Amino acid sequence: MGEGGLSERVGEVREKVLNWLKEEGLSPEEMEDPNAYFNFNVNVGGRTFNVVQNVLSLDSIQVAATAVFTPEQLTLLKNKMNKKKRKEYFWDLTLTLVKNSDLGDFDIKPDPPDDVREVLVCSRKIFYDALTKHKLLHAIHSAYKAYMMVIWMLERFAEQPFPKEKKRALFAA
Repeated sequence: MGEGGLSERVGEVREKVLNWLKEEGLSPEEMEDPNAYFNFNVNVGGRTFNVVQNVLSLDSIQVAATAVFTPEQLTLLKNKMNKKKRKEYFWDLTLTLVKNSDLGDFDIKPDPPDDVREVLVCSRKIFYDALTKHKLLHAIHSAYKAYMMVIWMLERFAEQPFPKEKKRALFAA
């Protein structure tokens, strides 16, 4: 496929994805990204996720989000958990994320268990020939659940009380 054909196809997919995100009330905002054909920020449950087609992916898109630990969460990691408990948390988190067949990739950064500030989660790629609104929303939902699992497992390992507010509602703002 020539460069013009690729641009046209990417443009069609971009418009289709943008329309689906708007239809679902996810307030897509296009971001400048030199590494992407398109990159939409969407709000899911008060958190920012990206629906992106990387320039290295000629015919697929992904959903990604980075859970950046808040100062309170970093305090839980450092003050409520000893090194053994932090190691257990990151082992359990890693194994749980690996078992999640809806995820394509994840990255715990920068140096677990001693220095961690964020966890990146990505959906599996959705190839153009399988791209439907259902698959896109499933990928967003799966990435959201993985993101929340990072936070909830932290709270559990830090022996925090079970949340009483509606933190469990998946697409509630």
